[in-house]
Amino acid sequence: MGLTGAGYLWAAVLSVAAFYDLRRMRWAEYGGVVGWLAQTGWLVARGVASHGFPFVTLYDWMGFFVWASVFVYGLVSRWNAWRIAGGFLFPIMFVVWLVSQTLNHRLGPLPTGLSGPWLDVHIALATLGDVSFLLSAIFGIMYIEKERELKQKNVRVFYYRLPPLGELDQWSARLIGWGWPLLTLAMVTGAIWAKMVWGQYWSWSPKEVWSLLTWAVYAGYLAARWGLGWRGRRAAYFSMLAFLAVLVNFWAINLWFHGPHNYNV
Repeated sequence: MGLTGAGYLWAAVLSVAAFYDLRRMRWAEYGGVVGWLAQTGWLVARGVASHGFPFVTLYDWMGFFVWASVFVYGLVSRWNAWRIAGGFLFPIMFVVWLVSQTLNHRLGPLPTGLSGPWLDVHIALATLGDVSFLLSAIFGIMYIEKERELKQKNVRVFYYRLPPLGELDQWSARLIGWGWPLLTLAMVTGAIWAKMVWGQYWSWSPKEVWSLLTWAVYAGYLAARWGLGWRGRRAAYFSMLAFLAVLVNFWAINLWFHGPHNYNV
């Protein structure tokens, strides 16, 4: 895991430096590739050891979240708007990875039911939805920062490096437009898995309730955007604040509440 951390730290530092010299972004991406490849090896090793997809514990899931975020960024980073977003994404990914190293690394026998294709699909869909919401929040941050410099007539590095406001607004909305159906499918597949394992589709556990609340928050964003015409600053703030619901699901629900979703955090 040391190579993973070194690669992501390299990517974080150089992607921020790229705001001042865009040529450094290529080297930042090399660091991201090194970290991602090392983490891929780690995921494979954990999967072999656990005889399944390694994302049941909070430690494993956080690693998978970082891996998926960097993977998605790598797929689309050739677009200018996405490439410069690495200056925000890589520092966040390094911090998430670093925090994950403080959690329980133990990999013991999994309880009955915490395996199987439905669970794998459920967690993969939920994680990709969360990645989309994170990236949407990042584009919201980029929008607010560029607009602030423009309104204050004090243009600095962000004004020149970040894409046009309209492009930032559109990408933030598209990402939520992709993430919300993924979360919807994750909840459906999770309910199917729960019925197979526990005999009921819904048990009103803290994780289920907060997932439903998160789903409703992002549904509200889509309704406000397409029904009420929200654009620009309001939509950007909404995408940033909405991600707080995802963060609560990350930490408060997993660490402070007990339930069937809280195995070996």
